[in-house]
Formats: sequence, C-alpha cells, structure tokens
Amino acid sequence: MNAVATSQCTDASRSWLAGGYRRTFAIAGIGVEVTGDTPESTNLGALQAFAASGESCDIELRVEWQSALAPCGRELFNSGCVWTVCEWGDRFVFDFATKRFSGQPYKRLLVDQEFRNATVVLNRQCLSPTDASRALEYPLDELLMTHHLSLGRGVELHACGLMHSNGDAFLFAGHSGAGKSTTARLWTRHSPARVLSDDRIIVRKQVGQFFMYGTPWHGEAAFALPASAPLRRVFLLEHGTGNRIAQVSRGAAAGELLARSFTPFYAPRFVEPVLALLEEMAESVPCYRFQFVPDQSAVEKILGFHD
Repeated sequence: MNAVATSQCTDASRSWLAGGYRRTFAIAGIGVEVTGDTPESTNLGALQAFAASGESCDIELRVEWQSALAPCGRELFNSGCVWTVCEWGDRFVFDFATKRFSGQPYKRLLVDQEFRNATVVLNRQCLSPTDASRALEYPLDELLMTHHLSLGRGVELHACGLMHSNGDAFLFAGHSGAGKSTTARLWTRHSPARVLSDDRIIVRKQVGQFFMYGTPWHGEAAFALPASAPLRRVFLLEHGTGNRIAQVSRGAAAGELLARSFTPFYAPRFVEPVLALLEEMAESVPCYRFQFVPDQSAVEKILGFHD
C-alpha cells in the first residue's frame, strides 16, 4: 500500500499557485504541498523519492524570504543542536541556527496549532537565492511531520521495518545502537525482503488496522522506501548472546514503545495522544523482546516464530 494524501487544499492556496511553483510529497499517507516563487524553493531534495502527484494535501507549506529574522515568542524547548521551538501567539516557531551564522536563524518554520498550515522563512542575511533548495532540509521536514502525527494522527518510532516476500511484515523497534541497521542488512542479505526504513518508521491506524510506513529518514544502512505494510507484530531489539524471544505484556509494551518514539515530549498536548495510540496498538498488536546475534540465525529465528 503506497502513501496517499487525504484532505483538500484551500481555495486561497490554489489561486496563489497560478503565479508560483508547486510540489507535493507524501509520507505515511500525509500529503504536504510546497509552494514558492522559484523552482529552488520547492526543491524536494532528499524527499524526492516521496514525491506525490494529485491535488490533495494535509499540510500546506509556503516558502518565503525575509531580510532578517529577529527572536520572537516564548521558548518551549531547545534541542541543544540546530533547532529551538517557541510559542508565539497562536503559532509555533521553529528556528534553525548554527555557529556558521553567529547563532542567528538561517531559516524559520512558522506553523499553526494543528500543524496543517506552515511557512518556511529563509533569512537573506545567511542564505543566497540558490540556498532556497535548503528550505525543507532535515531536521525541518521531520519536525513538521512528527508534530503533525503527535496530535492523534500517528507516531514515528525509532525502528526498522521490513516486508518479506512471503507477505509477512516485521517491525523491529530499538534505541540507538540496538541493531536496526544491522537487522536491515541481515534480512536483505539472507532473505528476499524489502526494507521500509532501517531507522525510523511511522505507525498509523487506518480503517481499524495499524500500518507501518517507510520514511526518508534512514539510518547508516540507508534504506528508505515510500511504501507500507500491515503491522502484525512488534519486536524490541536488543543485542544478546543468543536468539531469544520473550513476550512483553500489553501494559509494558506501550511504555517501551513510547521510549523508542520521536514524540515532542516538551508538551503534554503531543505526548498524551501518542501514548493513547500506543496503548491501543499494544492491545491489538503483540509485542516481543528479541535478543539476537548478528548472523543468519537471527533471520531464521524470526521466520520460524509463531505466536
């Protein structure tokens, strides 16, 4: 099942597009329409593999320029890396800054409370016209998507997801270093499997069933596939001295998955819907702890496993 966007863009957006440029991409069935006044400003870059066609979208995003970007709003969270987020009136403001530009934001994401209407503002003091292609550059694209999801629309997990040729699909969730990219390599080397992502998987409930989706944000093995599969089982990855599978209780599963999620933990309005979704998921999808050794036997252990 490939990603398909669901809701319609506004008439105001369509009228503006008569004199501008437009591109659309879709991740986990969430369509994002990008508009700007130059081809560079709508360049999808690393998102090109997730480019979509059609007239529907869930998020409208416009790319603009300003001569400078002054601080604004009340700080909610500082990542300690490239980005910070503030609350400014009824909008969220994500500023992206590096030492290269003396700490001033080189771009800004302004977005409404529902994460459906967004504007990327590029700073002319820091960027040249050709740098407009950096508008959607990571981590902005992922931040927009994880916040949109966290309002009851899904969750992004630190996980490897793959589809076997026999029709089975497997989700391996794990912290950094747990073996997600190793697992992706083992399965592609020792079985006919396609990897949705070796690092970040989105899970959503659609028509009463949970699905896992590939994302553009891959790990070191660089697997990123714009496809999806029904979610049948979840395995919590851990390195071990042997291949062992142990069931995780439903009560513990939601907490284990929350700890492996990309949830905006700085605000309860994002955490509570994600936890509710994971609790519902734990009730319907079995979860297991999988200690493994990095060889073909790990693949055989999973393929031979039955609930």
